[in-house]
Amino acid sequence: MNGESFPMSIPVLARLRAETRSEHDAMEAVLDLTGTGLTRDGFRRILEQFYGYYRPLEEAVRALERWDGHGLDLDERRKTPLLELDLRALGVDAPDRLPLCRDIPLVDTPGAAFGCLYVMEGATLGGQVISRHIRQTLSVTLEGGGRFFHGYGDRTGAMWQGFRSALAAFATTQETQDLVATAAVQTFSTLRVWCERRTTE
Repeated sequence: MNGESFPMSIPVLARLRAETRSEHDAMEAVLDLTGTGLTRDGFRRILEQFYGYYRPLEEAVRALERWDGHGLDLDERRKTPLLELDLRALGVDAPDRLPLCRDIPLVDTPGAAFGCLYVMEGATLGGQVISRHIRQTLSVTLEGGGRFFHGYGDRTGAMWQGFRSALAAFATTQETQDLVATAAVQTFSTLRVWCERRTTE
């Protein structure tokens, strides 16, 4: 977190947007998914990076046993299977052998899990713009490597609203908001570092 104190009168989503803004912007600059210089090979490498990060993070979130009553179906929200399909469509024979990131946030509480999910679910929402861009500029169709950024498709808005509702119902105290915000910042930060390192290797 950036050390700023947020009163409980501020909705948790507004706080998360404020606290993650700098890391979110840095992440977009690293990936540049809507830039004019994106190539099919570059797009495939980005999906490999996402796979290497999302797979261990989703496994950590799913391993947390205290999800009863939070109103989220984690199986329905998994992104790793979409990344596997996209990578195979783009010529990666064995996605499960790709390097995996080990420097992910510690997911030991529901608050930490919600912080990680905030980043992943927000990326799905923003992926709708990227989905159109790669289809127009790279001719990447849904079946040809575009499933991950297509996300939930026509259900994306409803799925985001469902997550927002679950988050608001959970983060009703300063303590829970702090846990969510810390994990969200860490998720953006560790994902950015992972993508930067994998880009230079």
